[in-house]
Amino acid sequence: MTHFRKILALPLLLTAFAPAANTVAVLEIVPSGEMTLKFSEYRHLTDELRTRAREALPGGYTILTRDNIMSLLPPDSEEAQCLAEACAVEIGRAIGAEYVTQGLVGEFGGMLTLTVELYESISGNLLGSFVTESKDVMGLLKTIREKAPDLFARMPKSVSGEKLAIDFKPGEQPKKIDPQIGGVEKKSNAGFWVALALDALGAGLIYYGYAQNSEASDRFDDYMALEASSSQFGDSWKKVEDARLARNISYVAGGVFLAAGIGVHIWF
Repeated sequence: MTHFRKILALPLLLTAFAPAANTVAVLEIVPSGEMTLKFSEYRHLTDELRTRAREALPGGYTILTRDNIMSLLPPDSEEAQCLAEACAVEIGRAIGAEYVTQGLVGEFGGMLTLTVELYESISGNLLGSFVTESKDVMGLLKTIREKAPDLFARMPKSVSGEKLAIDFKPGEQPKKIDPQIGGVEKKSNAGFWVALALDALGAGLIYYGYAQNSEASDRFDDYMALEASSSQFGDSWKKVEDARLARNISYVAGGVFLAAGIGVHIWF
């Protein structure tokens, strides 16, 4: 019974690593090469981008703060080491954020440049970006205030479980996306985790069956060592049969769950 409880707990543990729904990580804006701005200026640009995200997105979204992001990354992990580099998607997956932005400041033609990109963490798809040039940091700040709202408007907005189209002109009302289209991405993500849970459960059952196979062999050896007149003769054989039955059931059930997981992978 203890083995079965451990096996059944596997899918629950796996779901804990699924990206959190409607969570956005706004990573620090960093230099693409050598430092061209002061550390405090990079922080102020990031804070402005994070503020614009909070204003542009509906209440159903969670915007991770700087402290949130750092606390979710193990200090010695590769993701923590590349936090100051262009590793947005990897970091987003590591901390369980559904969406992630990164900003890079560089130089081109004697001008400061700023590139801000918005990604979906699971697929790595680039949802949108903007690039600007300015003579000083105030120009970069102004561009963030002007363009960040449109960037975050590219993210799906959830209303009563339905996603709304957000590519519309000012003054126009957003139109609902056909659920058969708008729900494809959500269905695909859910299908992946369901399939992973089925695979884990199937593998766990097969492993348990393997353990019961070893148990049956040991019980059979104990049975053969007993004298025919022993009072434990019948009980010993029953233990052999019980172990073999548990083995067979685990093998069959494990194969079914693995096949179901493969089917879900293919279907989605």
